[in-house]
Amino acid sequence: MLELAFKAHGQVVDFWKFFVPSALVLLGWIFARKDPWPWPQRWAVAAGYLGFVVFNLVGLTESYRMLETLVGELRAAGSPPGLTGAAFDAVLARLDMGSGWLVGLAFHVAFDLLVLYFILFWAGRKPPS
Repeated sequence: MLELAFKAHGQVVDFWKFFVPSALVLLGWIFARKDPWPWPQRWAVAAGYLGFVVFNLVGLTESYRMLETLVGELRAAGSPPGLTGAAFDAVLARLDMGSGWLVGLAFHVAFDLLVLYFILFWAGRKPPS
């Protein structure tokens, strides 16, 4: 079960490693444009970004929930053979995200709204020269 918890933790990290660079590249594209984007382009980019965001948020939420469940099960089962109580507690402390994952998702949503603002409104402006 400990191996499953580490895999779930790895999935959480992978979703974040996929989200952050993708959103930053999109922002870079917006700020590096030479001309204002027409509405159809802004709507298309926003729709694509929203699809990506939904996929990422669902994956993150499910991975966080799975990790939370596994950590609870591990805590209830106690230390496995070959792992001292202190070491086991340290492993659980590393894996347990507590309610911090809700803060992470709130940050995700706030950042998503900011990116959507830049797509829909900022990208339509003439870039500064």
